[in-house]
Formats: sequence, structure tokens, C-alpha cells
Amino acid sequence: MRINGKSFGLILLSLALFLPELAQAQTASGSSSSGSKPWSFVGRKADVKRQSRWSLDEWLATREKYRWQDMWLAMNSPSPYEFFLMGAYDFVPISRKAKVDIRYGAGAYASIFGLEFQHDHVINPEDHARVHLRLFGYNVQNTNLTLQGGVRFQNTSSAYRQWYVGVSSTVYFHKYFGIYGLYRYYMDTVSVPGYGVLGGSLYEVGPFIDFGALRVFGYYVNERSKNTDATYDQTANGWTMGLQLFL
Repeated sequence: MRINGKSFGLILLSLALFLPELAQAQTASGSSSSGSKPWSFVGRKADVKRQSRWSLDEWLATREKYRWQDMWLAMNSPSPYEFFLMGAYDFVPISRKAKVDIRYGAGAYASIFGLEFQHDHVINPEDHARVHLRLFGYNVQNTNLTLQGGVRFQNTSSAYRQWYVGVSSTVYFHKYFGIYGLYRYYMDTVSVPGYGVLGGSLYEVGPFIDFGALRVFGYYVNERSKNTDATYDQTANGWTMGLQLFL
């Protein structure tokens, strides 16, 4: 049979249109057949398990990343300045003798660094000046971990200064409710007339509720002051209840 030029052209055109469709069909058939193999299903199931698997190293890495993110956000927030005022009643008996005194204070933060002044009367009337370094947390009125160091001035007949270091933490269990904790270690003083060399410690812990910028709190307080000669040892424990306003 003779094929003229016109018929030959039609054959070439048909092949050009048909061959790409055939190649595509073979490719789809190949991928479908490979996906239907039993081991490919096992592999996909293992990938799903791996992606949803909890591991300690990933958790530690994520926690470290969030910690650095919190510190970076605290140092680069649009408004890094914070202020607060505090006033409370100390219901802290000494040697089972009822005693009620007033404590008050004020503080300010610039980014993660803070400065605070406070007056209280747990065992003796005293004034505090201290600095803060917030290691974790976006601001003061948030879950945070903060170091502190300062000095207190005893306003008694035997006035003296005493340096101290401490750590505090605030943990929110809800957006408006949480718990606060503080531990402070008082370093030994120089010899004080009538007392000798004094040291001691203090801790506070208790719940609080936030009403916007106003916090209502009640903390259990325990403070001990003693000298190295064991001739003076005073312990006071009770509750401090008051308000704190964040500005």
C-alpha cells in the first residue's frame, strides 16, 4: 500500500498527540503500583509515628529556645518600663505575741533589670533597697523567675546594715490567679552591739488574684534572725495581706 505525503503527515501528527498521553499514563500507573506495595505503607506509618513522637531532647531544646525568646522579647519590647506600688498589713506574731504592722514599697523595671525600695516590720522595723534580674518571663505581672540582691537597714537602737541575696518566682495557674514564692538569705553582719554577728533567712509563699492592674495577695511569711554565739534567736511567722498596683 502506498502512503502519500498527506497520509504520512497525519500519522506523525497522531503519534505526537498520543505518545505524551501514553507516557503520562505509564508514570501514574508506576507510582500507583509502587504506592500499593506493603513496605511503602509501613514506611508512611513509621513517618507519622516519628513526627508525633515526644522525646526529651526535643523538649529540652524547645524549652531552651522559648527561654531565650522570652529574654529577647523582654529586652526588645516596645514598652520596657514597668512600675509598681505595694501596701500590706503584716500579721506576724513573734514568740506568740500578736503583732500587726504595715509594709509598703515601690519598684521599677527597665527591661529585665529592676530596682525596689521597701519598708516592713517582720521582726524589727527595717528599710530595704534591692536590685532585680529577671531570668525568665516577659514582665513582672507574668510567670517569671527573678534573682535579687540588696541591703536592709535595721531601725532599732542598735542600727546596722545587712546584705542579702534571694530568688523569687511567680507562676500563673490561670490568667488571673497564681502563686508567688520568695527565698532570701541574709549574710552575716559585722558585730552589732548587744547582738553580736547576725545572720538569718526569710521565705514567703502564697496565692494572689489579679483584677486587671490590681493584685490582691496573701503570703505566708517566715523569718529567722540569729547570731553566731547562739545567744540571740528570733523567729517570726504569720501572714502578710495587701494590694499591689502595676503601672
